[in-house]
Amino acid sequence: MRCEWLHRQQRGHLLLFCNGWGMDTHPFLPLTATDLDVLMFFDYQDLEPEQDGVSQSASSFPAAGLADLFNRYPRISLIAWSMGVWAGQQLFAPWAHRLHRAIAINGTLCPIDDGFGIPVQVYAATLARFDGAGRLKFYRRMCQKGETLETFLLHQPKRTLASQRLELAALQQQVSCQPPQSSLYSRVVISSQDLVMPTASQLAFWQGHNILSLEGPHFPFYRWESWDEILNALQ
Repeated sequence: MRCEWLHRQQRGHLLLFCNGWGMDTHPFLPLTATDLDVLMFFDYQDLEPEQDGVSQSASSFPAAGLADLFNRYPRISLIAWSMGVWAGQQLFAPWAHRLHRAIAINGTLCPIDDGFGIPVQVYAATLARFDGAGRLKFYRRMCQKGETLETFLLHQPKRTLASQRLELAALQQQVSCQPPQSSLYSRVVISSQDLVMPTASQLAFWQGHNILSLEGPHFPFYRWESWDEILNALQ
């Protein structure tokens, strides 16, 4: 797993962002932050932070790890998206009592599953056929058409095909299902036209939870201009 500071201005509120599969910082460069520091986690080939995978331009992941973060910031919130919803549960469940807010966007704790996530055969076919054309097809399904897709393609991840394929295969091996009752998330956001993590599967998994419905595709972030705005909109 890699982590990188998107914004670090020594604010008192830290936002932890667990990104989706295949992503890096580039799709999120259009988002600003005013009153937040933002630390992003991505590339879940395993869930141990790689110190050499951290951007040195914005300081590094603290040597003492998560404990140091929680000791340093008086307020910490979590946003997890897509496959990052599952990863965020693995990483931060022991710290749930210290989180000011935890928001799941378009993901479940059972992300490779015929009833509650991406259907097993669809996931396997994506891995088996993954190439440049397959990656572009995925981005189109993720963003659908229009301005969201155009903006995303201008800021698409700089990950190699090999890196993304390795992550896809690693997740297939390590992902397991957890019941919704174990969730650390206090708010669940579900897009109404999600073609990646099917909307109906998300609704089935999260029934009874605090759900906010959004119009649009799996990738919803360009409707906002800043991380501050996202937190305010999804509370």
